[in-house]
Amino acid sequence: MQEKLWQMIDESKTYCWILTYAMDKSLAANITLYKLINAQQRGVNVVLFVDDLQGHYNNKLTKLFQSYGGVFLNLNPLSAFKIYGQEFFRRHHEKMAVADHKAIFGTSNIESHYGGVKWGKQTFHDINTYTEGRHLSYNLQKHFMYLASLYKIQLNPHKPTPNEDLLYTFNAFPPYYEFFKTHPPFNRQIQTQIIESIKNAKDNIKIVQAYYYSVRIFEKHLREAMDRGVKVEIITADKRDQPVYRYAFNRILFQGVIHRNLKVYEFPEQLLHMKGYVFDNKQLFYGSFNNDRWSWKLNHEFNILTEDENEIKMFMDIYNDTKLRTRQIDYKKTGTPLRWIKIKFWEWFIYQSEIFMSKNQGYHPHKYKYNYLLNTWDDGIGNYF
Repeated sequence: MQEKLWQMIDESKTYCWILTYAMDKSLAANITLYKLINAQQRGVNVVLFVDDLQGHYNNKLTKLFQSYGGVFLNLNPLSAFKIYGQEFFRRHHEKMAVADHKAIFGTSNIESHYGGVKWGKQTFHDINTYTEGRHLSYNLQKHFMYLASLYKIQLNPHKPTPNEDLLYTFNAFPPYYEFFKTHPPFNRQIQTQIIESIKNAKDNIKIVQAYYYSVRIFEKHLREAMDRGVKVEIITADKRDQPVYRYAFNRILFQGVIHRNLKVYEFPEQLLHMKGYVFDNKQLFYGSFNNDRWSWKLNHEFNILTEDENEIKMFMDIYNDTKLRTRQIDYKKTGTPLRWIKIKFWEWFIYQSEIFMSKNQGYHPHKYKYNYLLNTWDDGIGNYF
Protein backbone atom coordinates (compact mmCIF):
# COMPACT_ATOMS: atom_id res chain seq x y z
CA MET A 1 0.00 0.00 0.00
CA GLN A 2 2.79 2.44 0.87
CA GLU A 3 4.46 2.28 -2.54
CA LYS A 4 1.10 2.85 -4.24
CA LEU A 5 0.46 5.81 -1.93
CA TRP A 6 3.87 7.27 -2.76
CA GLN A 7 3.17 6.85 -6.47
CA MET A 8 -0.10 8.75 -6.03
CA ILE A 9 1.69 11.58 -4.23
CA ASP A 10 4.48 11.77 -6.82
CA GLU A 11 2.02 11.84 -9.73
CA SER A 12 -0.42 14.32 -8.16
CA LYS A 13 -0.86 17.59 -10.05
CA THR A 14 -3.86 19.34 -8.52
CA TYR A 15 -4.42 18.09 -4.97
CA CYS A 16 -3.36 15.31 -2.60
CA TRP A 17 -5.27 14.82 0.65
CA ILE A 18 -4.51 12.13 3.24
CA LEU A 19 -6.37 11.11 6.40
CA THR A 20 -4.95 8.52 8.81
CA TYR A 21 -5.67 7.33 12.32
CA ALA A 22 -2.01 6.61 13.12
CA MET A 23 1.35 7.94 11.92
CA ASP A 24 4.77 7.30 13.45
CA LYS A 25 8.39 8.39 12.94
CA SER A 26 9.35 5.33 10.89
CA LEU A 27 11.25 5.51 7.62
CA ALA A 28 8.06 4.85 5.66
CA ALA A 29 6.18 7.64 7.45
CA ASN A 30 9.06 10.09 6.98
CA ILE A 31 9.30 9.26 3.28
CA THR A 32 5.58 10.00 3.02
CA LEU A 33 6.09 13.41 4.63
CA TYR A 34 9.04 14.24 2.35
CA LYS A 35 6.95 13.34 -0.69
CA LEU A 36 4.08 15.52 0.55
CA ILE A 37 6.53 18.40 1.02
CA ASN A 38 7.82 17.93 -2.53
CA ALA A 39 4.27 17.88 -3.86
CA GLN A 40 3.46 21.11 -2.00
CA GLN A 41 6.61 22.73 -3.40
CA ARG A 42 5.56 21.98 -6.97
CA GLY A 43 2.17 23.63 -6.42
CA VAL A 44 -0.06 20.71 -5.41
CA ASN A 45 -2.78 21.43 -2.85
CA VAL A 46 -1.68 19.08 -0.02
CA VAL A 47 -3.65 18.22 3.14
CA LEU A 48 -2.71 15.82 5.95
CA PHE A 49 -5.11 14.95 8.79
CA VAL A 50 -3.91 12.69 11.65
CA ASP A 51 -5.81 11.67 14.77
CA ASP A 52 -3.88 13.07 17.71
CA LEU A 53 -4.10 9.97 19.92
CA GLN A 54 -1.93 7.94 17.52
CA GLY A 55 -0.07 10.88 16.00
CA HIS A 56 3.56 10.03 16.80
CA TYR A 57 4.91 11.60 13.61
CA ASN A 58 8.12 13.57 13.01
CA ASN A 59 7.34 17.07 14.30
CA LYS A 60 10.19 18.69 12.39
CA LEU A 61 8.89 17.34 9.11
CA THR A 62 5.28 18.34 9.78
CA LYS A 63 6.43 21.88 10.61
CA LEU A 64 8.51 21.97 7.42
CA PHE A 65 5.46 20.73 5.52
CA GLN A 66 3.37 23.57 6.97
CA SER A 67 6.08 26.14 6.23
CA TYR A 68 5.66 25.37 2.52
CA GLY A 69 1.90 25.92 2.76
CA GLY A 70 0.70 22.38 3.46
CA VAL A 71 -2.45 22.02 5.56
CA PHE A 72 -1.77 19.84 8.61
CA LEU A 73 -4.33 19.12 11.32
CA ASN A 74 -4.28 17.08 14.52
CA LEU A 75 -7.80 15.72 14.78
CA ASN A 76 -9.30 15.85 18.27
CA PRO A 77 -6.09 17.13 19.91
CA LEU A 78 -5.47 15.80 23.40
CA SER A 79 -3.76 19.00 24.52
CA ALA A 80 -7.01 20.92 24.03
CA PHE A 81 -9.12 18.29 25.75
CA LYS A 82 -11.37 19.39 28.60
CA ILE A 83 -12.40 16.72 31.07
CA TYR A 84 -16.12 17.29 30.48
CA GLY A 85 -15.71 17.86 26.76
CA GLN A 86 -17.03 14.36 25.96
CA GLU A 87 -14.63 14.00 23.02
CA PHE A 88 -11.58 12.22 24.43
CA PHE A 89 -12.60 8.73 23.27
CA ARG A 90 -14.31 9.86 20.06
CA ARG A 91 -11.35 9.24 17.77
CA HIS A 92 -11.01 9.83 14.02
CA HIS A 93 -10.47 6.25 12.90
CA GLU A 94 -10.82 6.75 9.12
CA LYS A 95 -8.01 5.91 6.66
CA MET A 96 -8.01 7.30 3.12
CA ALA A 97 -5.97 9.16 0.53
CA VAL A 98 -7.14 10.99 -2.57
CA ALA A 99 -5.07 12.63 -5.30
CA ASP A 100 -6.66 14.02 -8.45
CA HIS A 101 -8.76 11.13 -9.82
CA LYS A 102 -6.97 8.44 -7.78
CA ALA A 103 -7.89 7.14 -4.34
CA ILE A 104 -6.80 4.62 -1.71
CA PHE A 105 -9.26 3.50 0.89
CA GLY A 106 -9.06 0.75 3.50
CA THR A 107 -7.60 -0.27 6.84
CA SER A 108 -3.88 0.63 6.75
CA ASN A 109 -2.30 3.48 8.69
CA ILE A 110 0.98 5.24 7.91
CA GLU A 111 3.26 3.35 10.28
CA SER A 112 6.04 0.80 10.00
CA HIS A 113 3.75 -1.94 11.34
CA TYR A 114 1.56 -1.61 8.24
CA GLY A 115 4.40 -1.75 5.73
CA GLY A 116 5.54 -4.74 3.77
CA VAL A 117 8.85 -6.54 4.11
CA LYS A 118 10.76 -3.78 2.33
CA TRP A 119 9.42 -0.72 4.17
CA GLY A 120 8.07 -2.00 7.45
CA LYS A 121 7.53 -4.78 9.94
CA GLN A 122 4.55 -6.42 8.18
CA THR A 123 2.84 -6.76 11.56
CA PHE A 124 -0.74 -6.33 10.36
CA HIS A 125 -2.85 -8.24 7.85
CA ASP A 126 -4.81 -5.49 6.05
CA ILE A 127 -6.95 -4.84 3.01
CA ASN A 128 -7.01 -1.68 0.89
CA THR A 129 -8.66 -0.55 -2.33
CA TYR A 130 -6.90 1.48 -5.02
CA THR A 131 -8.98 3.01 -7.78
CA GLU A 132 -8.49 5.53 -10.55
CA GLY A 133 -12.15 6.38 -10.99
CA ARG A 134 -13.17 9.95 -10.20
CA HIS A 135 -16.31 8.86 -8.35
CA LEU A 136 -14.50 7.50 -5.28
CA SER A 137 -11.96 10.33 -5.16
CA TYR A 138 -14.71 12.94 -5.46
CA ASN A 139 -16.71 11.50 -2.56
CA LEU A 140 -13.67 10.98 -0.33
CA GLN A 141 -12.82 14.61 -0.96
CA LYS A 142 -16.30 15.52 0.31
CA HIS A 143 -15.52 13.67 3.55
CA PHE A 144 -12.38 15.77 4.01
CA MET A 145 -14.51 18.88 3.56
CA TYR A 146 -16.91 17.61 6.21
CA LEU A 147 -14.09 17.01 8.70
CA ALA A 148 -12.53 20.38 7.94
CA SER A 149 -15.86 22.05 8.71
CA LEU A 150 -15.84 20.45 12.18
CA TYR A 151 -12.58 22.27 12.89
CA LYS A 152 -13.57 25.48 11.08
CA ILE A 153 -10.89 24.99 8.42
CA GLN A 154 -11.52 25.89 4.80
CA LEU A 155 -10.12 23.59 2.12
CA ASN A 156 -9.92 24.28 -1.60
CA PRO A 157 -11.33 21.21 -3.34
CA HIS A 158 -11.19 20.30 -6.98
CA LYS A 159 -14.48 21.48 -8.46
CA PRO A 160 -16.00 19.16 -11.07
CA THR A 161 -17.91 20.53 -14.02
CA PRO A 162 -21.74 20.55 -13.74
CA ASN A 163 -21.91 17.43 -15.93
CA GLU A 164 -19.33 15.63 -13.77
CA ASP A 165 -21.21 16.61 -10.62
CA LEU A 166 -24.46 15.22 -12.03
CA LEU A 167 -22.78 11.94 -12.96
CA TYR A 168 -21.18 11.65 -9.51
CA THR A 169 -24.51 12.30 -7.84
CA PHE A 170 -26.12 9.43 -9.72
CA ASN A 171 -23.12 7.15 -9.21
CA ALA A 172 -22.45 6.82 -12.92
CA PHE A 173 -18.83 5.71 -12.75
CA PRO A 174 -18.26 1.99 -12.10
CA PRO A 175 -17.51 0.38 -9.73
CA TYR A 176 -20.65 1.63 -8.04
CA TYR A 177 -20.09 2.76 -4.46
CA GLU A 178 -22.29 4.14 -1.72
CA PHE A 179 -20.65 6.06 1.09
CA PHE A 180 -21.42 5.86 4.79
CA LYS A 181 -19.96 7.62 7.80
CA THR A 182 -20.59 7.63 11.51
CA HIS A 183 -20.19 10.49 13.95
CA PRO A 184 -22.11 9.44 17.09
CA PRO A 185 -24.43 10.57 18.41
CA PHE A 186 -25.32 12.75 15.41
CA ASN A 187 -24.77 10.33 12.54
CA ARG A 188 -24.99 6.53 12.52
CA GLN A 189 -25.20 5.66 8.83
CA ILE A 190 -22.82 2.70 9.12
CA GLN A 191 -24.57 1.09 12.08
CA THR A 192 -27.97 1.46 10.43
CA GLN A 193 -26.71 -0.06 7.17
CA ILE A 194 -25.18 -3.08 8.94
CA ILE A 195 -28.46 -3.81 10.72
CA GLU A 196 -30.52 -3.37 7.55
CA SER A 197 -28.21 -5.67 5.58
CA ILE A 198 -28.44 -8.34 8.29
CA LYS A 199 -32.24 -8.05 8.24
CA ASN A 200 -32.29 -8.47 4.46
CA ALA A 201 -29.82 -11.37 4.30
CA LYS A 202 -31.38 -14.57 2.97
CA ASP A 203 -28.61 -17.15 2.65
CA ASN A 204 -25.25 -16.24 4.18
CA ILE A 205 -23.24 -13.53 5.91
CA LYS A 206 -19.44 -13.47 5.93
CA ILE A 207 -17.65 -11.15 8.33
CA VAL A 208 -13.98 -10.41 8.90
CA GLN A 209 -13.39 -8.31 12.01
CA ALA A 210 -10.25 -8.30 14.12
CA TYR A 211 -11.68 -6.21 16.95
CA TYR A 212 -14.96 -7.90 17.78
CA TYR A 213 -16.75 -6.99 20.99
CA SER A 214 -20.26 -7.67 22.21
CA VAL A 215 -22.77 -5.12 20.87
CA ARG A 216 -26.26 -6.11 21.88
CA ILE A 217 -28.19 -4.66 18.94
CA PHE A 218 -25.80 -6.28 16.44
CA GLU A 219 -25.94 -9.68 18.13
CA LYS A 220 -29.72 -9.53 18.42
CA HIS A 221 -30.18 -9.13 14.66
CA LEU A 222 -27.44 -11.65 13.88
CA ARG A 223 -29.17 -14.29 16.03
CA GLU A 224 -32.49 -13.53 14.34
CA ALA A 225 -30.85 -14.01 10.93
CA MET A 226 -29.39 -17.35 12.00
CA ASP A 227 -32.78 -18.42 13.42
CA ARG A 228 -34.31 -17.98 9.96
CA GLY A 229 -31.58 -20.14 8.41
CA VAL A 230 -28.88 -17.66 7.39
CA LYS A 231 -25.39 -19.17 7.66
CA VAL A 232 -22.93 -16.83 9.39
CA GLU A 233 -19.16 -17.08 9.20
CA ILE A 234 -16.81 -14.77 11.11
CA ILE A 235 -13.03 -14.48 10.86
CA THR A 236 -11.46 -12.69 13.80
CA ALA A 237 -8.01 -12.23 15.32
CA ASP A 238 -6.35 -14.72 17.62
CA LYS A 239 -4.11 -12.02 19.09
CA ARG A 240 -4.71 -8.27 19.16
CA ASP A 241 -2.46 -5.27 19.65
CA GLN A 242 -4.77 -3.08 21.75
CA PRO A 243 -4.62 -3.74 25.53
CA VAL A 244 -8.42 -3.39 25.70
CA TYR A 245 -8.81 -6.55 23.59
CA ARG A 246 -5.49 -8.32 24.12
CA TYR A 247 -6.48 -10.54 27.02
CA ALA A 248 -10.06 -11.50 26.12
CA PHE A 249 -10.62 -15.01 24.78
CA ASN A 250 -12.68 -15.32 21.62
CA ARG A 251 -14.97 -17.77 23.39
CA ILE A 252 -15.90 -14.90 25.73
CA LEU A 253 -16.28 -12.31 22.98
CA PHE A 254 -18.60 -14.52 20.92
CA GLN A 255 -20.62 -16.13 23.70
CA GLY A 256 -23.61 -13.91 22.88
CA VAL A 257 -23.97 -15.30 19.34
CA ILE A 258 -23.26 -19.02 19.76
CA HIS A 259 -25.61 -20.76 17.33
CA ARG A 260 -25.79 -23.88 15.16
CA ASN A 261 -25.57 -21.65 12.05
CA LEU A 262 -22.45 -19.79 13.23
CA LYS A 263 -18.82 -20.64 12.56
CA VAL A 264 -16.06 -18.48 14.04
CA TYR A 265 -12.44 -18.73 12.92
CA GLU A 266 -9.37 -17.04 14.37
CA PHE A 267 -6.30 -15.88 12.46
CA PRO A 268 -3.17 -16.94 14.40
CA GLU A 269 -0.40 -15.43 12.26
CA GLN A 270 -0.04 -11.65 11.86
CA LEU A 271 -2.27 -9.21 13.69
CA LEU A 272 -5.48 -9.31 11.67
CA HIS A 273 -6.64 -5.80 10.77
CA MET A 274 -9.24 -6.36 8.03
CA LYS A 275 -12.81 -5.11 8.54
CA GLY A 276 -15.68 -6.03 6.25
CA TYR A 277 -19.07 -7.68 5.74
CA VAL A 278 -20.39 -9.64 2.75
CA PHE A 279 -24.12 -10.34 2.54
CA ASP A 280 -25.42 -13.18 0.32
CA ASN A 281 -22.27 -12.82 -1.82
CA LYS A 282 -24.00 -9.84 -3.43
CA GLN A 283 -23.22 -6.89 -1.18
CA LEU A 284 -19.86 -5.81 0.25
CA PHE A 285 -19.59 -3.30 3.10
CA TYR A 286 -16.10 -2.46 4.32
CA GLY A 287 -13.83 0.28 5.59
CA SER A 288 -12.48 1.55 8.91
CA PHE A 289 -15.42 0.39 11.05
CA ASN A 290 -14.55 -2.20 13.72
CA ASN A 291 -17.27 -4.43 15.13
CA ASP A 292 -16.49 -3.22 18.64
CA ARG A 293 -18.14 -0.89 21.09
CA TRP A 294 -15.99 2.15 20.30
CA SER A 295 -16.84 2.05 16.59
CA TRP A 296 -20.52 1.39 17.31
CA LYS A 297 -20.76 4.04 20.01
CA LEU A 298 -18.01 6.65 19.75
CA ASN A 299 -15.63 6.89 16.80
CA HIS A 300 -15.67 8.75 13.51
CA GLU A 301 -15.65 6.01 10.85
CA PHE A 302 -16.07 5.72 7.08
CA ASN A 303 -17.26 2.71 5.05
CA ILE A 304 -18.09 1.91 1.44
CA LEU A 305 -20.90 -0.31 0.18
CA THR A 306 -20.84 -1.88 -3.26
CA GLU A 307 -22.67 -4.57 -5.21
CA ASP A 308 -20.07 -4.60 -7.98
CA GLU A 309 -19.28 -8.24 -8.83
CA ASN A 310 -15.59 -7.62 -9.51
CA GLU A 311 -15.11 -5.75 -6.23
CA ILE A 312 -16.85 -8.51 -4.28
CA LYS A 313 -14.80 -11.19 -6.04
CA MET A 314 -11.51 -9.45 -5.24
CA PHE A 315 -12.53 -9.06 -1.61
CA MET A 316 -13.66 -12.68 -1.35
CA ASP A 317 -10.40 -13.91 -2.88
CA ILE A 318 -8.54 -12.21 -0.03
CA TYR A 319 -11.13 -13.37 2.50
CA ASN A 320 -10.84 -17.01 1.38
CA ASP A 321 -7.04 -16.86 1.35
CA THR A 322 -7.16 -15.51 4.90
CA LYS A 323 -9.60 -18.22 5.94
CA LEU A 324 -7.21 -20.94 4.76
CA ARG A 325 -4.78 -19.71 7.43
CA THR A 326 -7.30 -19.77 10.29
CA ARG A 327 -8.56 -22.30 12.82
CA GLN A 328 -11.90 -22.59 14.58
CA ILE A 329 -11.97 -20.95 18.01
CA ASP A 330 -11.65 -23.12 21.11
CA TYR A 331 -14.76 -22.72 23.27
CA LYS A 332 -13.03 -24.54 26.14
CA LYS A 333 -9.99 -22.28 26.37
CA THR A 334 -9.21 -21.02 29.88
CA GLY A 335 -6.69 -18.64 31.42
CA THR A 336 -4.85 -17.83 34.61
CA PRO A 337 -6.49 -15.83 37.43
CA LEU A 338 -4.27 -12.86 36.51
CA ARG A 339 -5.55 -12.92 32.94
CA TRP A 340 -9.15 -12.95 34.15
CA ILE A 341 -8.41 -9.92 36.32
CA LYS A 342 -7.06 -8.11 33.25
CA ILE A 343 -10.10 -9.12 31.21
CA LYS A 344 -12.46 -7.68 33.82
CA PHE A 345 -10.38 -4.53 34.21
CA TRP A 346 -10.54 -3.73 30.50
CA GLU A 347 -14.28 -4.49 30.40
CA TRP A 348 -14.64 -1.93 33.17
CA PHE A 349 -12.40 0.51 31.28
CA ILE A 350 -14.55 0.35 28.13
CA TYR A 351 -17.65 0.82 30.24
CA GLN A 352 -16.09 3.87 31.90
CA SER A 353 -15.13 5.35 28.52
CA GLU A 354 -18.77 5.18 27.45
CA ILE A 355 -19.94 6.69 30.74
CA PHE A 356 -17.33 9.40 30.28
CA MET A 357 -18.69 10.20 26.83
CA SER A 358 -22.33 10.19 27.90
CA LYS A 359 -24.23 13.43 28.16
CA ASN A 360 -25.30 13.14 31.77
CA GLN A 361 -21.95 11.77 33.00
CA GLY A 362 -23.91 9.44 35.28
CA TYR A 363 -22.50 6.24 36.69
CA HIS A 364 -25.01 3.40 36.98
CA PRO A 365 -23.44 0.34 38.66
CA HIS A 366 -26.69 -1.63 38.35
CA LYS A 367 -26.35 -1.40 34.55
CA TYR A 368 -22.89 -2.90 34.51
CA LYS A 369 -23.29 -6.29 32.95
CA TYR A 370 -21.22 -5.63 29.93
CA ASN A 371 -22.53 -8.18 27.45
CA TYR A 372 -26.06 -6.85 27.97
CA LEU A 373 -25.26 -3.16 28.22
CA LEU A 374 -27.43 -0.86 26.11
CA ASN A 375 -26.17 2.50 27.37
CA THR A 376 -29.58 4.15 27.24
CA TRP A 377 -28.08 7.22 28.92
CA ASP A 378 -25.85 7.96 25.93
CA ASP A 379 -28.02 10.04 23.65
CA GLY A 380 -31.65 9.18 24.15
CA ILE A 381 -31.83 6.41 21.55
CA GLY A 382 -30.13 3.66 23.51
CA ASN A 383 -32.96 1.25 22.79
CA TYR A 384 -31.66 1.10 19.22
CA PHE A 385 -27.91 1.44 19.74
